[in-house]
Amino acid sequence: MKRVFLLLIGCTGWWLSDAVAQTIPGDTVFIQLSLKGAKVNEVSDSVKLDEVVVKARKTPLANSRWSDLHPVDLVTTGGANGDLYKALQTLPGTQVQGESGRLLVRGGSSEETQTFIDGMHVLNPYTSTGNNTPARGRYSTFMFSGINLSSGGAPLEYGEALSAVLPLDTKDESRINKTGVNLSTVGAGGGGTRAFNKGSLSTNLEYQDLTTYNKIYPGRYHFKDPYRMMTGAAQFRYHPGEHSLLKVYTEYDRTDFSNYQEDDGRLFDLSEDNIYLNATYRNTGTGGWKWFSGMAYSYYNRGIGGAVMRGDSWNERQQELHLKAKASRRVSSLLHLEMGVESFVRQYKDRYAVKSGLQPVTGTGDADSIEIDSRHAIHPVIVAGFFSAIYYPLENLKAELSLRPEYTSNNHQMTFSPRVALNYYWDNIVFSATAGRYTQLPQNKYLVLNAKLKPETCLQYNLGAQYRYAGRVYKAELYYKKYTHLALFDEINTEEFLNSGSDGQSELLKREYSGDIGRLASTGYGHSKGIDLFFDDRASFSHLEYQLSYTYNISKRKYAEYNELTTPQYATRHNASLVLKYTIPRWGTIIGLTNRFSSGRPYHNPLRAGLMNDEVKPYNSLDLGLTFLPSRKVIIHASASNILCRKNEFGRVDNKSVLATSDHFFYIGVYITLGKKAAYDVSNF
Repeated sequence: MKRVFLLLIGCTGWWLSDAVAQTIPGDTVFIQLSLKGAKVNEVSDSVKLDEVVVKARKTPLANSRWSDLHPVDLVTTGGANGDLYKALQTLPGTQVQGESGRLLVRGGSSEETQTFIDGMHVLNPYTSTGNNTPARGRYSTFMFSGINLSSGGAPLEYGEALSAVLPLDTKDESRINKTGVNLSTVGAGGGGTRAFNKGSLSTNLEYQDLTTYNKIYPGRYHFKDPYRMMTGAAQFRYHPGEHSLLKVYTEYDRTDFSNYQEDDGRLFDLSEDNIYLNATYRNTGTGGWKWFSGMAYSYYNRGIGGAVMRGDSWNERQQELHLKAKASRRVSSLLHLEMGVESFVRQYKDRYAVKSGLQPVTGTGDADSIEIDSRHAIHPVIVAGFFSAIYYPLENLKAELSLRPEYTSNNHQMTFSPRVALNYYWDNIVFSATAGRYTQLPQNKYLVLNAKLKPETCLQYNLGAQYRYAGRVYKAELYYKKYTHLALFDEINTEEFLNSGSDGQSELLKREYSGDIGRLASTGYGHSKGIDLFFDDRASFSHLEYQLSYTYNISKRKYAEYNELTTPQYATRHNASLVLKYTIPRWGTIIGLTNRFSSGRPYHNPLRAGLMNDEVKPYNSLDLGLTFLPSRKVIIHASASNILCRKNEFGRVDNKSVLATSDHFFYIGVYITLGKKAAYDVSNF
């Protein structure tokens, strides 16, 4: 549908002029301008704008989608400590996960939110950590030009994501040679970019070592070998033609640490290798067709000594090859089509071994002669197609109909997932509604016990409105999610499990050791419902911007070890955040202050009736951030979380509080440019 755009053009020393163009998003408009009122010392009296392109957003406007978030906005968020996922936890729909650091959205677990780089899946986006230690994102926020969180009703192009998706777009080009180094309280690094005709090559090396940090500020765990991580990354960009782009990104990291567990004093020793390779090619062909093809390879190998008891060992290795091809075309001013195919080829292996003559940490009697060598392997393959048609029946109405057929090899099952999305534009207000079906294979720890499990299913319904005007944004959205086919142990004493002091993978290993696995089937179900509210103001006060977020959520599930419909341990009913940023241009300084709040985590109190029948005290954290630019060549960033030193709890097990390894964290980093032209941008990418 064609619309009229008014372009205002201005330049220092010239009169403000305007031009009118009638076009649609995606069209290219050529405009010849003559500048009036030229200065005396100007040689030319006219200038040509080679091309003015009217672009639509990469992600269509809808309440549950956060389109093109800027990396600087996220990094300068108080208390984010430069971590992408922690900064995103200030948005509505997200929940604080202080003991793991992972992203949870609208009552879903962290496994239900998947990350994609340039449209390709990332199997393991978080760093490896110990028990109750927050993880960080593996990738620098600054390597991305667009950060698009979809907290509900995501496009069906993104598969294997039951709750939400986080598409991240890397930069298409870097035209300036630059080199930089950095030094921080947790490590050092450096890298740079070499630009050449039609492309560029960027490299980066980082080394993190918490030896000094732990000596200055020790946490609750005593480390034998402090956390160390070595990372090397590179990205190659090449434009073979005017309308084509090839991008290749690769990263390898190695993580090692060992610490003594607080409950029994055993040595928890972890080592991990992680590889990620991503290659994409985009091209605009004849007839208006846009083509995309991509390949992503993920690999990690993790080994843990003292995983459950002294002397045991746990190893898991997973690989994934993600292949995708898609094409899109604007058939007319009223209709846009997009279609594609993709495949996930996965391999997962694990091994749990216990030496003979050892006693499990949960035992109380004499040492038993224990010996176990348990191995599992699965090789699921997922093949899917996706089709989407966007139609504009009215000038202010946008309708989208999508379908995703998907085949999973482990259970030989075919599923069909539809999605409908409507956006109605009325002046500065957008009304939106989405309904869709989403599927995801159960976690590997369940698939190795029963490879025939069905894909878990979530029906999502979203209804909301947003208003943008004069630097202010208001958003409100109601959502409802219905879960079916969740993995469920139907022969487990849930109350006994909740009182056992174990959870997750450790509990599965203990039960496998004792032979008490129970029957695992796809009979679980649940729901999550609530409302998201958001307000962002960048106009009311000079140099001050602030945002308010609030989420109300009711989540209930019968799944995994919970054989009654109950609130999951990670879900909280009330979540709110206040983010303030004050800029002092004269000093080149940005001050960020963030206050996060959530109601208490549920836990099982054996003195009360029912499951997950009590709550710990509410969570609250006041975080501070400071970014200072003393010159174009130097950036100083400091961040501190929970500056009021509040002791936050994340549930209770056996009447003992679940606490993070440290109540607060601080970070100071200095980034220095070694080149002569460009300032160092933290990541070099």
